[in-house]
Amino acid sequence: MRRWSGFVTIALALTAAFGCSNSASSGGGSGSVQIFVVPEDSITNGIEPGERPENLQDGWTIAYSRYLVTVGNFRARRTDTDDTLSDPAIWVLDLKAAPTSGYVATELRDVAAVRWDKFGYDVPNAKPGARALAPTKQADADFMIANGYSIYFEGSAAKDGKTIGFAWGFAAGTSYDDCATADGVPGFAVPTSGTVQLKPTLHGDHQYFDNVTQGVEITRRLAQWVETCDLDANGDLTLDELRRCDVVKALPQPPYDLTGVRDEDGNGKLSVYDFVLGQMRTFGDYQGDGECPTRATLR
Repeated sequence: MRRWSGFVTIALALTAAFGCSNSASSGGGSGSVQIFVVPEDSITNGIEPGERPENLQDGWTIAYSRYLVTVGNFRARRTDTDDTLSDPAIWVLDLKAAPTSGYVATELRDVAAVRWDKFGYDVPNAKPGARALAPTKQADADFMIANGYSIYFEGSAAKDGKTIGFAWGFAAGTSYDDCATADGVPGFAVPTSGTVQLKPTLHGDHQYFDNVTQGVEITRRLAQWVETCDLDANGDLTLDELRRCDVVKALPQPPYDLTGVRDEDGNGKLSVYDFVLGQMRTFGDYQGDGECPTRATLR
C-alpha cells in the first residue's frame, strides 16, 4: 500500500486553529477525509463494442497501454461559514498502473464533522514541481513536465481485423468544481471520529462521445473517426492528422452535435483535433459517475 504525504492549508487560519474552530462551530466533533484518484474501467479495461450505453456502438474496440494524468489542488468549502480546505500538491499518475482502490492523494485530519458542500480539483498542465507516485515513474512526471501535458495516453482502436494505433498528449488543463455524486448530492459529509473517502474519477471514453457534455452524460460512444482521420492509412493516427481531419467528413451532424466545440488552433476552422481536445476538458468526474459541472481552462 502506498502512502502519500499531503498537507492541508486553511484559509485565513493555521491548520490547528482551523480544526478547533470548525469542531467547535459544528458541535459534532471532527473526522478525516481521504482523497483517492481513481481511473474509470474504460482506462484500465478498455472500451468494448456493443449496444449498452457504455459500449462503442459502431463496432470498435479501444485498448490503452499507457495513461498519464496530472492532477491535484484538491479543495473543499462550506458555503454556510466559508471555511475552506485545500491541498495544493500536484501529482503525475500512471492510471494504467493504478492500485485497485486508486491512488491515495492525500488525507486531511481534524476536519469538522459537517457537510462540506463544495468540492473541486484540477487537472493542470504539468509544470516543474509536479511529482510522481509509485508505481508511476519519475521519468513519467519528467515527460509530462517537459511537454506541459495534462494528459497523455497511448493505445489502439481495432475493428474487423484492422488496428490503428495512437499516442496523444494534450495541454488541456482544466479545473473541476461543484462536484456532486451521481445522485446529485454536492460535496461530502465528514463523519464524527470517522473517515469519508472522496474519489475524483478520470474517464477514458469522453473522446468517443457524440457531443460535448455539460452535466449529465446523455451521449452515444462512436469511434469511426479514428479510421477516417488516419489520412495516410498507415495504421498510426497522429495529432497532426487530427488537426487536418475535416469534421464534416469524420464527425457528421447527426449523429454528432458539435455545440460547444471551440477552434483551439485559432485558424478559423474546426477540426477533429478541436473536438478531441474539447472532450479532454470534460473527463474529470466524482465518485464514479458524479459530475463536476463547473469547469475552467487552466493555462
